[in-house]
Amino acid sequence: MNSQSVIDANIQALKEGAELLLMLDSEQYDSDLKPAFQATIGAHYRHLLEHYCCLFTQIAKGVFCYDKRERDEQLESDREYALRSIADILGQLEAIDVTLFSQQYHIVDHQLAGPLATSLQRELLFLQSHTVHHFAIIAAMARGLGLQPMRDFGVAIATIKYRDKTLKQDKAASTQEPQAASTSELTADRSDACAQ
Repeated sequence: MNSQSVIDANIQALKEGAELLLMLDSEQYDSDLKPAFQATIGAHYRHLLEHYCCLFTQIAKGVFCYDKRERDEQLESDREYALRSIADILGQLEAIDVTLFSQQYHIVDHQLAGPLATSLQRELLFLQSHTVHHFAIIAAMARGLGLQPMRDFGVAIATIKYRDKTLKQDKAASTQEPQAASTSELTADRSDACAQ
């Protein structure tokens, strides 16, 4: 994946997230679906959106730490605020300076003994994958509320490509006409029939 395609993958995921938010009302966004789920849909949106906020607030320092999220309760409970946050993040993704992709970055995590080298492209790949993972959970929660998310909402890009390739192969296999038998095959079939 080149720099632009990884940006585009994040933009696409967040646009899908906004589309699903528009299907929900405020009560559904903040609904508790225990015991099946311990968090609300809003809590999942807060979590994944704050990862993007960390990236953009920390990029100038060159060190990313996703543990330093704000944990903004309004983002967790206010659907309209979440939609505005997605719009802000989309604007930041669209405005990324491509020269940032050639710079050195590090990631710090409470599980690491020290900083770990990374790249902006790698972090954007992580964010897209992390977002889709949470969208898969959100999709299940939305179904529990009687909603029907978009077909590919919460499905990894690799899974979509594999599924589409498999469907295309299956369709091609089912539309192939049976080959005509060769003369030698017909002769062999007659001789076998006569031998019985």
